[in-house]
Amino acid sequence: MPPIETISRHQKAVLWAANGFDDFGEPKVDAATEITVRWQEGLQEAVDPNGNTIALDAVVVVNQDVTVGSIMWLGKKDDLASPPVDLKQVVSFSKIPDVKGRVFRRKVGLIRYSNELPALA
Repeated sequence: MPPIETISRHQKAVLWAANGFDDFGEPKVDAATEITVRWQEGLQEAVDPNGNTIALDAVVVVNQDVTVGSIMWLGKKDDLASPPVDLKQVVSFSKIPDVKGRVFRRKVGLIRYSNELPALA
């Protein structure tokens, strides 16, 4: 059986990692990178850091730690339209270790992101 950190990840996604805020309080993101994921669309419920119940539009298994506030798009970087549409924002991140605590399965929860892409850092 494949390791839990790589199982089921056969899709590509573009990630703009959150990188703080500018002088006006607007979010900034890093340049786009392509990562391997398992993207599951569909409504689910989750709890945000403030303890509120939120509805997720997608749950994604990723291969790296992802900062809450980052932006994701399902597809290859080469296929990305300009300007990008159907963006999603990361609102939750979980990192679950295997039995021996050596490797991790990482999941992010996404909601629709209706704004244009934030400024690059």
